[in-house]
Amino acid sequence: MFADTIFRGGPIVTMNPAAMQVEALAVRAGRVVAGGPLKEISALRGPDTEEFDLAGRTLMPGFVEAHGHPLLSALCWGDPVVDIRAVHTPTYEAAIEKIRRRVVKAKPDEFLWFLGLDPQLHQGACEPSKAELDGLSPSIPLVVQTSNIHALYLNTAALKRLGITRDTPVVPGGHVHPDENGEPWRFEERSREFIIESFYAICGERRAIDGLRDWLWKFSKAGYTTSSEMGLTPMTSVFYRKAIEEEEMPIRVFAYQRAVPDCAMTIPFEGGNDRFAMLGVKMWGDGSVLLGNVWVTRPYLNNEMTLTRMGLPPDNTGRMNYSQAELRRIIRAYAELGHQMSVHTHGDRTIDAVLDVYEEVLAELPDAKRPFRLEHCGTMRDDQIDRAVRLDVACSFFLPYLYYWGEALRDSLLGPEAAARFVPSGTAIRKGMRASLHCDPPMTWPHALLCLHLATTRRSRAGSVIGPNERIDIDAALRAVTIDAAYQLRMEDRIGSLEAGKYADLVMLDRNPRSVDPENILNLKVLGTFVEGKPVWSLDAAAAPTGAAMA
Repeated sequence: MFADTIFRGGPIVTMNPAAMQVEALAVRAGRVVAGGPLKEISALRGPDTEEFDLAGRTLMPGFVEAHGHPLLSALCWGDPVVDIRAVHTPTYEAAIEKIRRRVVKAKPDEFLWFLGLDPQLHQGACEPSKAELDGLSPSIPLVVQTSNIHALYLNTAALKRLGITRDTPVVPGGHVHPDENGEPWRFEERSREFIIESFYAICGERRAIDGLRDWLWKFSKAGYTTSSEMGLTPMTSVFYRKAIEEEEMPIRVFAYQRAVPDCAMTIPFEGGNDRFAMLGVKMWGDGSVLLGNVWVTRPYLNNEMTLTRMGLPPDNTGRMNYSQAELRRIIRAYAELGHQMSVHTHGDRTIDAVLDVYEEVLAELPDAKRPFRLEHCGTMRDDQIDRAVRLDVACSFFLPYLYYWGEALRDSLLGPEAAARFVPSGTAIRKGMRASLHCDPPMTWPHALLCLHLATTRRSRAGSVIGPNERIDIDAALRAVTIDAAYQLRMEDRIGSLEAGKYADLVMLDRNPRSVDPENILNLKVLGTFVEGKPVWSLDAAAAPTGAAMA
């Protein structure tokens, strides 16, 4: 049978180690038929075959975000949320002034939300006290959310609107910090959920669906053809269902339900397919390194940033969100039900605790859905990497931490040695782990090229090289955003490389990342994507199908 489309005219990177780069690729019915020399692939040309002339551009498997949040990104960002990140408002004073200006315009029944408080990047930052928030607005509900997404600060009016008092129970996996009067003030981890979902309900379903569509296109325009959605809830799953009913998504999405204490499956999706499906369950073992609520062996540094801006106690070592017994009960219950497990783990002591449970559960349930996953893995040690490799536990590393907050990690939070080892993807890959690299939107935007840049250079936005020993070569980095990311999503037999029988999910770049200086990877351009061989979008009209077969 003849091919529907033949791609040729530029380097085609397959991510198949048997033939990493080929001259031409044949596609039929949305799947790869063959890749190889142009002369061989031309034999698959028929009277109706279209030829796609790459005109020197590079084609490769579409990027895969193994740890993403398209819907959460849509809910977090966009009107009516006010963006107070340091990139726009570099000082804490400017951020507070932005809040003050919005309060002046508020209607009496509004609920105001401000996202982006950054103790590391806002000059002069400190924690906003309850008194300060009440001073900004005694009657309009205000919520200020940190840039790392993990914490919220509420004024008295917001607490009253939501019916939260000092007697409101703290949910398992959550933390509530009182103000100087013993009233609730700062909410972390699962304690945020009721507050966040109440706000999303106020914003309305239409905003969520339209925002989801916009963010799926952000992923697509960044070269992704697949993402995960980590931590769906019953409420947010409805937005996916309705968005899918309205139109086909520009990327594939594979979702993980947020774990609940009673270990129930709460998402009403049945079945699923290769465009959208539920894969497993996600837990948050600890919090954010930038918030100080991750469980570490070596304490945080003691300085103005940690003690004043972040409000941490001296010699802080953080904590885990669950007891060891709770962790084991929840992971085992979900694994026994047949769900792949994923746990957010930044602190090395949290990683120890989760690996202990993983080892027990995998021994008890040899047919459990693998690979079990660890997410982010900021302060992971070498011995933990060895243990994870032995257990076939896969890590998804969050490298953009280094790009935006690398100097803060090195100089103020953890110290030079720990920063050099932060998110040790290079060590993990060299030890044989099938690791992935992610951007963790909504914290940073989808940007596979940034992951490649950081994996190969470890160079921050400010120009510092943080941890040169963790650098890897471009082929290893490419695997971590294609085939090994697909492996973590249990999809490597269908996506992630250009091999016969797999979906023709493709990204087109202006140049070959395997041929450019790593320092120039960020200068590459994403020119278009294809899902199942069909163009989703194209930036470059010069590279387009030519219609009938060429002579």
